[in-house]
Amino acid sequence: MRKTVISTVLACAFGAHAQTVEISISNPASFPRVNEIVEVDESAVKSRIGSRSFILRDGDGKEVAWQATHDGKIIFPADVAANGTAVYTALPGEASPVAPKVYGRLFKERADDMTWENEHAAYRAYGPALQKTGERGFGYDVWTKSVEEPVIEKRYLLNNRKGISFHKDHGEGMDVYTVGPTLGGGTAALLDSDGSILYPWCFSEYQILDNGPLRFKVMLVYPANTAEKGIPAAETRVITLDAGDWLNRTDVTYYGLDAPRDIVAGQVVHRQNPEGYVLDKKNGITAYADLTENADAGNGTIFVGTVAFSDAEPVYLPLKEPVGDAVGHAVLKGKVANAAPFTYYWGSGWSKGGMENIDKWTDTLRHKRRCLLNPLSVTVSEKP
Repeated sequence: MRKTVISTVLACAFGAHAQTVEISISNPASFPRVNEIVEVDESAVKSRIGSRSFILRDGDGKEVAWQATHDGKIIFPADVAANGTAVYTALPGEASPVAPKVYGRLFKERADDMTWENEHAAYRAYGPALQKTGERGFGYDVWTKSVEEPVIEKRYLLNNRKGISFHKDHGEGMDVYTVGPTLGGGTAALLDSDGSILYPWCFSEYQILDNGPLRFKVMLVYPANTAEKGIPAAETRVITLDAGDWLNRTDVTYYGLDAPRDIVAGQVVHRQNPEGYVLDKKNGITAYADLTENADAGNGTIFVGTVAFSDAEPVYLPLKEPVGDAVGHAVLKGKVANAAPFTYYWGSGWSKGGMENIDKWTDTLRHKRRCLLNPLSVTVSEKP
């Protein structure tokens, strides 16, 4: 009986307050924001609209895709003019189905790979099954893409069942990025007392928090051990990839540090292009043009990079001795305290997938940094 009364009260409340809601997004920057994912408190919208589902429209009346996240947010892509304001309207109704632009899962059938993607690229973090084999794969792997639709399920299926290698381009990209015992495409790691990198190995646990259609978010847990020696703390990483973004946001937190430690986050530099990196100290970014293992095979160039969220300095760390093709790392170097997240952004583009050259890539990273320094502001109100 009690459940019936509560349900009736809620239904009456929703029915009594059903109305249209305006979401105003203001851009403080002198440059336009295009297709940028914004966050709104879910309760601020649904409590006003009086409906558990709604249709979102832009200023021209066009329906806009949205997603509810695990942490009580509504996210959607917005366009806002320089120093301008854009108004989006939410009204009761059933939103149209949305084709997923992001996707990921644990591929247990392939050594516990955690693989995820959006329109621009796909990424892998290596899991416990790989570590049990003894293979020394430490960093994030990068898979190139030249199409917007999801591809990772297809690649694993063709590779596992038909022996069709995803190391070759079959018309939509491939895996030609070399990771090995390095930071790979954008991993974070503590530094030892002598300044050497304490490489984390593979995650031991995971939890997918959001899985599309506009945001993929996963938490990875790393125990206090690495390939060569132990680290003084367990580690969690929360990785977020949004639709349309060239970069993953990553929040790294250590539990068990007895004092703040030096931390780095960035990309491996290979002998095929040993000086092809950019360290932009003014804008807090690193960028690198990776020519892949076989630079003459027509693989194109994979552009990788990191963007600082807070105080971190771009530096180059040479390896004491080359490891395979790896000769060093282009990284952001900062400090991390116990139980306090270190946040940064990392990602990739491909010369055959819309990122023509290193100049365009560094401009993309600088634009991301400018966006982070000039966050959009969001106001939710009832439409008069």
